Amino acid sequence: MFNLFKRSKVEEWEKQVLINIFCAMPPEFNYLKEQIQDGLLKRVSFGSTVRPNFVGFSYDGSVSKKYERKSDTGFVIKGVKVFDNLSQSYIDFEIIVYYGLVIGYSTPNNKNVKLDIHRIDTSKLRVQYNTNQLYEKIKPLLRSDYLRKVSPDNVYEVELDGKMYYHLQDLEDGDFIGMDESGKYYEITHDPYEIKEIS
Repeated sequence: MFNLFKRSKVEEWEKQVLINIFCAMPPEFNYLKEQIQDGLLKRVSFGSTVRPNFVGFSYDGSVSKKYERKSDTGFVIKGVKVFDNLSQSYIDFEIIVYYGLVIGYSTPNNKNVKLDIHRIDTSKLRVQYNTNQLYEKIKPLLRSDYLRKVSPDNVYEVELDGKMYYHLQDLEDGDFIGMDESGKYYEITHDPYEIKEIS
């Protein structure tokens, strides 16, 4: 029996379940399989109150840099069923991806499991994307070299001197890089208060 909540080591069966699921997905998701094979996953952690029975991963930093995608809003892979030898049934298995990295998985209805890595049903697999509508609105205005630097979670509107700016990236002490509706970039500081156009 795998008691998911009394360990810190990433088990080989966990990696193999993930790889087997990613192999069943379209080619544009190959990077998920590759990051696992490259040794991304180092440790597991538990403690999410948002997702039941969530197992989170910590990474090898050199590998995570290779696969990280700052502009990805993230998604959840749902509809996957994996056979559990304890309950003798197929159970739900969800995978969470954020910033282009596999951050963890969940067996929402089962705490203790003993999964069969060869008995995986992906016939109803679907990808549920997280979206920030404001980020999607401004994305066409972002320069291609800036797309990888802007996290969708950091994009929000700020009104200054009667004009709307989009917060893109924090600097320090509350200062930030912003963009207006025409796609011009600004460094916005509060001490001294200044809105300075930058190239």
